[in-house]
Amino acid sequence: MSRTTVNRLVVVILFLALVYAVYALPIAAPVLRLVDWAQANPVAGGFAYLLCVIVATVLFVPGSGSMMIAGYLFGLGPGTLVSAVAITLGAQSAFLTGRLIARDWVAAKVAGNPRLVAIEAGLREEAFLIVVLTRLSLVIPFNLLNYAYGITSVRAGTHLLASAAGMLMPVAMYVYLGTVARDIGQILSGEATPTSFGYWLGGAGLVAVIVLTWVMHRAASRALARHLPGMESDNV
Repeated sequence: MSRTTVNRLVVVILFLALVYAVYALPIAAPVLRLVDWAQANPVAGGFAYLLCVIVATVLFVPGSGSMMIAGYLFGLGPGTLVSAVAITLGAQSAFLTGRLIARDWVAAKVAGNPRLVAIEAGLREEAFLIVVLTRLSLVIPFNLLNYAYGITSVRAGTHLLASAAGMLMPVAMYVYLGTVARDIGQILSGEATPTSFGYWLGGAGLVAVIVLTWVMHRAASRALARHLPGMESDNV
């Protein structure tokens, strides 16, 4: 099974878990209180979320879940903003940890990785573009890539800006899934009753996210292959 397929399955599982949390689990009530608190205290909630995501990213916790949680807690617009900032700062923190603290450990983990060798060669000429494309294509898992970039020649400022640019679209899509998960959970629990149009609109949004994710990863993988000859990808 390819890494891309595994990533998609993880996202589906996280999405269903969020829906189920609202609908059936004993933690539903505390979760909904947390949502209410985050919406009533957006500044405090945003900073708490920011700190948790930075720590989680450094500790290799998958970012897709934290992005969906942002949509779950804050909604689409605010959730996208706070999640984009949080995931970028988390990636930069892991990058600096790999460069300044855990360089030997990271080097041992990625030693002989042909994809990283190809990326390093491309960084010398097109650093910003290569970082953006690797963020979109996921040829190397997000959390590992954060550390791996720490031992490459890319500058810290370039990594920060390129990661922010490359992660913006994925963040928005995952945050949207979080908002949909909350809406579906509320519908199943009887807290909300949408119109038929609402059902169709929600379904169309989910299909659009799935299609856009596939198109984005595929296009980025192909672009990366053009800029880095010999780069292998298991994205389909």
